[in-house]
Amino acid sequence: MGRALGGSLAAAVLLLTACGTDASPTAASDASTTSPDRSASSGNAASTPSDTPSASASAETAPATPAAPPPAPDGPPFPESTDPQTAEPEGDWDLQLVDVRLGEHDGFDRVVLELSGTTVPGWGVAWSKEAVADGSGDVVPLEGDRVLTISASGTAMPEPGSFEVPARLGPAGSVAEVQVTGWFEGYTQVFAGVEGAERPFRVFTLTDPPRLVVDIADAAD
Repeated sequence: MGRALGGSLAAAVLLLTACGTDASPTAASDASTTSPDRSASSGNAASTPSDTPSASASAETAPATPAAPPPAPDGPPFPESTDPQTAEPEGDWDLQLVDVRLGEHDGFDRVVLELSGTTVPGWGVAWSKEAVADGSGDVVPLEGDRVLTISASGTAMPEPGSFEVPARLGPAGSVAEVQVTGWFEGYTQVFAGVEGAERPFRVFTLTDPPRLVVDIADAAD
């Protein structure tokens, strides 16, 4: 009987031990559900995702702010069209034409009108089939297939020492010839004869000294 009692006590001890072992994981699981252990989750973040997005996750899912396009080299971007471009001068119309330059660059050919005075020049630039001089209406003979007419506004009547006209420059790149014809009622006119079809161009000004810059894009391949 002593052996039977001892066996019963041993069995009871084993049964209590087994019940205590089953209770611990259940309690721990409940606690992690209601209040996550930050140290544990940081060590195993990939296997236990949180219901609340972290700061890094919010940054990844937030809409991105569009980045400003990078500036084009040496000037604004070329437009996609070949439409005429115009701008009004700013200041008194006191500009004098000092020099005209033509150069070939990577991706475009450039015509520069350098001026003196205080005004920011305006412009009217457009493609045409012929070079027609302001005032007289005469057609100016010009090499090339198409004509880009450049009219710088804000210019005063030429004074002694200003750029002598008429003048011819070129060729350079796709520009077969440039003709500087002169001044008429505040506008200084320049014609660029270009080989091939019309293509986009961009117009902008530079300062110190005042300059009007016209870039003619290379023809598409």
